[in-house]
Amino acid sequence: MTALTNSEGKEMRVLFPEDNGIVKKISPLLQSLGPFSSGDSPAEFALILKNNTKQRIEGWLTITPPSGWQIAPGRRLMIAIRALGTISAEFYLLTPARLDPGPNLLRIEIGDKKELLARADFDLKRPLPG
Repeated sequence: MTALTNSEGKEMRVLFPEDNGIVKKISPLLQSLGPFSSGDSPAEFALILKNNTKQRIEGWLTITPPSGWQIAPGRRLMIAIRALGTISAEFYLLTPARLDPGPNLLRIEIGDKKELLARADFDLKRPLPG
C-alpha cells in the first residue's frame, strides 16, 4: 500500500494486487478515495485498469468483495479499454460491523467472450486504520 495526496489535499491509498494474479494484459491498481472504516459508512474506491496490449480490449469486469461486504452499484460492468489506454471504475464498499481476522480479499476478473484476460486479488485489510 502507498499513500498519496490528491489535488484537493485528501489522502488516497493505493493498493497493489497480490502476487497470485493474471496481470500481463491488464495491470490493475486499487485506490481508496476516502476514509475507510468498518460498519458505519461506505468507502469509495477506484479501480484503475491499464491495457498493456496494442489492441482494444472489450469485455466484462467482475468485482467480488470479501464475504459479508456490500458493493454498490454492482458487481459486473461492461468495459472497453483502448490500446495501451487506461480506465477507472468507481464503486463503494460497506464493511460488516466485525471484520474477519484473516485477509479480506477483493477479487477482480476481466474476461471477453473467449478467455480470462486478468484476475487480481487485493487485501483490503491493508488500508484499514490501526
